[in-house]
This record gives sequence, structure tokens and C-alpha cells, in this order.
Amino acid sequence: MLSQSSNSPAPEGEPSPLADPARWAQLIEEVRPDACLVVIASSMSKNLRSHCAPEDIWQETLTRAWYAREAYRWQGSVAFRAWLFEIARNCIRDTVRRIDAAKRGGGQPAQRISDLGSQSSSSASGMQPPDSVTPSRILMHAERAAAMQRALATLPPELESVVRMHVLEELTMEVIAERLGIGVAAAWRRFRKGTALYSKQMSDWSGGSISGC
Repeated sequence: MLSQSSNSPAPEGEPSPLADPARWAQLIEEVRPDACLVVIASSMSKNLRSHCAPEDIWQETLTRAWYAREAYRWQGSVAFRAWLFEIARNCIRDTVRRIDAAKRGGGQPAQRISDLGSQSSSSASGMQPPDSVTPSRILMHAERAAAMQRALATLPPELESVVRMHVLEELTMEVIAERLGIGVAAAWRRFRKGTALYSKQMSDWSGGSISGC
């Protein structure tokens, strides 16, 4: 599930990096879009995924964040990532409403960004800074996200949940233990076992290792 987290606010008067369009793409890369796509996918119902891909939600999330950046108070990268997840939750709810309206004859859902490929379009990416987050770049992250999802799917459920929440959602082990109703030590044991299996799968399939551990 999409979750919220926070960290210490920046010192009073420190300029927000969001004020600099040139840094936008860098900031987005730092929140690990591939992991964000996996988290978003886990928050989408099966019915929603049949109409809309996680990358569609992510693209709309970034567009909304870009337009809301001036009203956002920078509190560090952890809080920024949580803010993006909050926007993603809203995008998911709004997309469900649009699909329901389309079924009632009130309109049509937007074209899936996943179907656009590298084609040029007037999609939401054109509303963000040049060389920022384009459909082709999102699809690149989607390929990595798909590998991560396959690796997670090989884990036993009790290990998958801990690995996903700690590695991808970046929740603390204390929060994870509370959510699962187990002790922190038990959560760490599951994580160590699960992350070893997950890392091996990722290394075998993509030639790399997991990040965030």
C-alpha cells in the first residue's frame, strides 16, 4: 500500500530545490521511480489495472506535483517521496472515478501512457520541464519495476510483505512489525531471509543488485 513518511524540515529560509526546474528530473530519479511504480501497482485493484497501468498513475502524479511545487514546503527527500505517494493515492481515486463515469457514458479514460511507447504526444509529459520525465523514460522505469515485481512474486507471502515495505516503501522495521502484528526482531529475520532471495533474483535477471538495503 502507498504510505506516508516524513523527515526533518529544511532550515527556515533554505530555498526549495523544487524552485529550480533544472533539478526536477534529478529529484525524481532520486525517489527511485521503479520502486514507486511497484508500490503504486500494489495499491491498484485488479479492475483498475485492467484499465490503467501504474505508469499512467505515475505520469499524472508527476504532472500534478510539478504544478503544485510552489505551494509545497521542502522538508527533504523522504518527505518529498511521501508527498508524491499522497498525490498518487489521489490520482488512483480520481482515475477510478473517471473510469466509472466513462462506464456511465460520462466520458472516456485517458489513453494509457504505456501504450504510447516512444511516440511523441501532447501527453502530460509535455507539461513538465524539457528533458524531465517523458513517456519513454517512464517505460524504461516500468521495465525495471516489472523485474522487481517478478522477483517479489517468487518470495513466500510472509517474506514478500516485509521486503516490499522496507525496500520499496521505505517504511521502518518498527512500522512494518506493527502492521504485521509481529515483533521487530521477527520482522528483521524475515527481511534478511527475504532480501537474500530477492537480491539473488534481481541479480540473476537484471545483472544488478537491489537498492535501498
